[in-house]
Amino acid sequence: MMKAINTLDNNALTTKAKWEAIWAGVKLPFVNEPGDDMKEQLETYLPHNGLYSFIEIGCAPGGWMAYFNKHFGYRVAGLEYAEAAAKATQLNMKLLAIDAEVFVQDFFSIDCTKSKYDIVFSAGFIEHFRDPLPVMDRIVALSQRYVVTIVPNLFGVNGCIGKTIQSKVYAEHIQIDVSALSGLHVSCGLKTLFCDYAGGARLIAPGAHNEFFNKHRYCARIVNTPAGVFNRLSTYVGAFLHYIPRSRLLSDSLLYIGLKE
Repeated sequence: MMKAINTLDNNALTTKAKWEAIWAGVKLPFVNEPGDDMKEQLETYLPHNGLYSFIEIGCAPGGWMAYFNKHFGYRVAGLEYAEAAAKATQLNMKLLAIDAEVFVQDFFSIDCTKSKYDIVFSAGFIEHFRDPLPVMDRIVALSQRYVVTIVPNLFGVNGCIGKTIQSKVYAEHIQIDVSALSGLHVSCGLKTLFCDYAGGARLIAPGAHNEFFNKHRYCARIVNTPAGVFNRLSTYVGAFLHYIPRSRLLSDSLLYIGLKE
């Protein structure tokens, strides 16, 4: 039997108060629109019909829920343990006219033997735990068929940006590369359909989530401009060449799609 885990077990690298503050003032409505590379992989490996149930773990503000509902027709639900974040998600679903359940509950209090979903999705979740294996174990237990996981790439150029400019935020994450991401899922009984860096060559905004630049927006714009220009050029060149590179050095995300055997 799987041991129930509590976020108080000193495994989490972030706090509830942090997520309350982040999502309380988010601009709504919001629908996540992944880049062409990630969108292609999702559309290649996931089913396309409204018969599938979908839940996002750590769902605020519901942008991914909205994307999968609108583009895949899934019956969507979300789980969020921060009350303000959950309220923002519920409002977003209402504004987008999406019938969705948003559970205000700690992920580690769910009975995974009773609650089951065809697709269990998380983006920016598992890397906030010192030991992600028991977290992934519960995610897989919650799934009936597919598991989709997105984590940030904290290596290469983006890792350097995080360490030097966003050190406080960087410290709230663990580094996960392709091998670790694949091994984490496979060890929990999944068959890998796709696992790689995703999004092409793309830089995170250096001035985002940094206390100094949050207070000095003009300086933030100056710092973020080169990254924005690079990202636009990368998108145009990739579209022109019909080629999107996946790179530990320059990609900003990793994507895993697996099937429960």
